[in-house]
Amino acid sequence: MAASATVNMKYLYAFPSALDTENEKPSLRLATSGGAEQFPHFFRGRMTQPRRTSDMLLACSLVSRTRFYHPGELRERLLAAADPVVTSGGERLRFEAFSVCCGAYCRLDLNPEAIDGDWLGRGTTNVDFNPPMRAALAGVLNSESVGLNVGADGVELERSSGSVVEKKVKLPVRWLKGFVEVQLYQARMKPAFEITAAELRRLLSSIPQHQTWQKGAESFIVPAGKGIRLSQRETANSVRIGAPGRLKILEDVLRHAQTVRIYAGPDGVSGWELVSPECSFHFVLSPDASRGFSGEGQALSQITASDSNENIAKLRAQLQWQAKIDPEVLAKSLGTDKDSILSSLSLLGTRGLVGYDLTEGKYFHRELPFDLAMVEDLQPRLLKARKLVQEKAVRIATRKGDDIDAYVKGDGAEHRVLICDGDSKCTCPWYSKHPGERGPCSHILAVDIISSDDQQALVN
Repeated sequence: MAASATVNMKYLYAFPSALDTENEKPSLRLATSGGAEQFPHFFRGRMTQPRRTSDMLLACSLVSRTRFYHPGELRERLLAAADPVVTSGGERLRFEAFSVCCGAYCRLDLNPEAIDGDWLGRGTTNVDFNPPMRAALAGVLNSESVGLNVGADGVELERSSGSVVEKKVKLPVRWLKGFVEVQLYQARMKPAFEITAAELRRLLSSIPQHQTWQKGAESFIVPAGKGIRLSQRETANSVRIGAPGRLKILEDVLRHAQTVRIYAGPDGVSGWELVSPECSFHFVLSPDASRGFSGEGQALSQITASDSNENIAKLRAQLQWQAKIDPEVLAKSLGTDKDSILSSLSLLGTRGLVGYDLTEGKYFHRELPFDLAMVEDLQPRLLKARKLVQEKAVRIATRKGDDIDAYVKGDGAEHRVLICDGDSKCTCPWYSKHPGERGPCSHILAVDIISSDDQQALVN
């Protein structure tokens, strides 16, 4: 089997990330690539809790270099693309990353209490976490005064100057598709349990190491006194978790957490938030170690939707790197309802323009430093659906409002697609295997495209 697809992306770093000593004071300089400006100077200041912040940054980097599932087709070269994405919104720094297998997503939020300094810009960029920088972070003492600078003063993108380090990497397609998917799952999550860090540490000590990536190792989290325990049986208030050993990656940073919040999502997706006084670390797990967020397809219907309507355009104009987007305030400002705003935000999430914060239960603005025009080309089901539309393989039998009864020509058969009360079903083998769990099949998508085009034609 061929190696996982990658996309050639060029990253230009003005300098290698490093922990420098300037005036006898350590200063963490994180090299950036891209963003709102060329090598934007997002933030200059210091860490208020150097050891805790350093450990959290290392944990984020560790997730980006960890593979929880080991199919033979994955190659070690994918480990080269371990550059977390950082967003500066003017009041906090957010670092986001996926595991190599894309079955785990993490986000570190450095809140205003974690950093003290000057905000010099807003934007989203990639950060170079190289080995020397990781080694330096590991040696930070809490008694030190450690500066945190995202970018560097006076550095410009001038190749002729020799100050730019040019680095070509192959960005995994999985990361791009994973970012498109994971915010949809988080937006549908609900709080389930809140426990102490000590309780989670006790639970992790009981999990065998081999369950870190074991396929099909399905378990459930259930309440046990003031804490939680693993169970093989599902109950009314349980949280499903596939391959629970993936949580063991949190052991090293649990000592910095006071509280752990657990979130339950659809189809076995779970969220884990480690809360400390100045920062929070989010860890979101796919339903099973063998399932990466990149392959779920929950965002496919949104990707096919048009973003040219007036509400979307007005909403995009309101995005100003907010740490939390209040849909009720936006609805009032734009003269629409809250549900329309939430629907539009979900659509913008598939364009990489917003992420979702479980803590606040709200979206936040960030723009991924990737070419998002590539998103559609990276989705095999969507490409097949568009081909079906082009070949006029879709036949609408009846339509009443949003309810549709249609037939789509497939490989050697014609499949029936029923869309009723927002629920879509198809008679194809793919849908029979994954009934609504991993997004729509190509036949449902083809009907969605036809109906969306018809609706747009009526508007025009």
